[in-house]
Amino acid sequence: MPAKLATHSYGKSAVRLTKVKRLADRHELIELEVAIELRGDFDASYLAGDNSKIIATDTMKNTVYALAATHPIDSIEEFGVVLARHFVQNNAHVRSAQVELAQTMWRRIPTDPGDHPHAFASAASHRRTARILDARDHADVFAGIEGLTILKTTDSAFTGYLKDKWTTLPETTDRIFATRLTASWRYGENRRTDYNTAHDRISAAMLHTFAHHKSLAVQQTLYAMGEAALDACPDVAEIELEMPNQHRIPINLQPLGLPNQNEIFVTTTEPYGLIKATVARA
Repeated sequence: MPAKLATHSYGKSAVRLTKVKRLADRHELIELEVAIELRGDFDASYLAGDNSKIIATDTMKNTVYALAATHPIDSIEEFGVVLARHFVQNNAHVRSAQVELAQTMWRRIPTDPGDHPHAFASAASHRRTARILDARDHADVFAGIEGLTILKTTDSAFTGYLKDKWTTLPETTDRIFATRLTASWRYGENRRTDYNTAHDRISAAMLHTFAHHKSLAVQQTLYAMGEAALDACPDVAEIELEMPNQHRIPINLQPLGLPNQNEIFVTTTEPYGLIKATVARA
């Protein structure tokens, strides 16, 4: 039966990097996980085992460390652009390079005189992310956050949904709203964007909206958060948000002879509803 090579790509994933920037008055800590994916003229390796155009994935790993040694990594977006551009500029047969980065967040440990100059604690369970796709004549920069757990104990309802013979979920006008937010936004053509400031503004706008929004559905709040992100940063063209339900279900305490005044819940993570949308400028 005849066959053909329809698509192909390869790269290096889970390259972990810790960089300590040793400044005179303090140290700065950066921890990243990097993935690289290349597309180009690599057909011969797949079809004939000819590796003459293959950039070894071990070389990709070493490139991450070498460029990290010479780049300040003031933002993961800027570092990702440098990485992707390296593979495209130095290899004529590479059509595109995609670099994905996820940053583990740390904060300085507070002490009596102020924040400690070189001791850190985990800042959160979520990670800051970036993805750069350099297609030789055009580069897209995406950024975002991954797995940020957020919760509010009221101002969330869910009523009026479609019901059939298998619907058992009761309507509620006051529930706990918990989710793990993952968001990715695409920057426009302005390459002078201050990525750190933009990231902080977008994150703050989404969290402020989540906290203050009178939610009639997760979908409604998700859209409002996307709108707020676009308002917070004119350089962003669109944003994709993913918000899985992290349910807190009221416990029936009547068998125990006690009332539940909307105070006692069981925490569940699976199964969960998954709500996603992309909000773009009109």
